Amino acid sequence: MMLIEKTRSLLLPRVIGLVLATSITFGAGAVIAHALDPQISSKSSNAAENFAGTWHWIFDGKSFATMILIPAGSGFTGTVTPSRIKLNDDGGLLRAAPGEDATPKPIDKATLKGFALRIEVSDGFQFIMTLKDATHAEIHPLAAPPSMRPIPAEKVN
Repeated sequence: MMLIEKTRSLLLPRVIGLVLATSITFGAGAVIAHALDPQISSKSSNAAENFAGTWHWIFDGKSFATMILIPAGSGFTGTVTPSRIKLNDDGGLLRAAPGEDATPKPIDKATLKGFALRIEVSDGFQFIMTLKDATHAEIHPLAAPPSMRPIPAEKVN
């Protein structure tokens, strides 16, 4: 009887140790697999690809500004045409038109964070562009009043 009980008491810690070692191994493997998952990295590269191209900023169904985004390293280069906007009392666009000088302004810096692109134009204008889908985005000027609604943008190529 004593021999059987000793065998059981020695076997239980070994089984528990084996279960713990197996759990830790599979857990670590799952974390590593998730970190290296090509679908996750491709989602962020797809976001970058979706930003690239020519975008028209839209008011009343018409383009009033054009933005060209070209991938460059970990960011973008490109240009934005100047525009003039006026807001109504609830933060929507009342008027939007091309600027008097239609010369496109170069983009000094564009940083992608997830599905948002922060853009700084050479004339000091700064905004965040967020994708709604592959061909629609919203422009959020940084110096705008908090009540301002985003400006819709459509990708034309």
